[in-house]
Amino acid sequence: MSEEQMQPYQQEAMLRLRALLADPASDPIEIAASYVTVLSEHLVQFARQGYRRDGVGVIEIDLRGIDLRTATGTAPIAYYPADAGSDEWPVNVEEVLASYNPPNEVVVLLFQDQSEPQIFVLE
Repeated sequence: MSEEQMQPYQQEAMLRLRALLADPASDPIEIAASYVTVLSEHLVQFARQGYRRDGVGVIEIDLRGIDLRTATGTAPIAYYPADAGSDEWPVNVEEVLASYNPPNEVVVLLFQDQSEPQIFVLE
């Protein structure tokens, strides 16, 4: 997806991400959250495919060991059915999965070094 094809909120997130990446003092958690927003349309499409194939589940983005400031290529992103849960998943992810609307929403777990996994619910 080119920047011209991005939604306005994604374009804003891209500008924000670039600013965060350029600032050595930026919080890695804030950088990663902006990264998720930039990828949101792709994540929603990916999750819908996973939901049709495997049922209710989550997308995991694993940024452990990856510095988005210097990374090239893509981050590991995978869809996991809810019943394939992991000990690494936050305790409250079951609660989120029980209350979200799979045809319209996506649950994303973001793993990073030195922080608890973040949970995002995207529409």
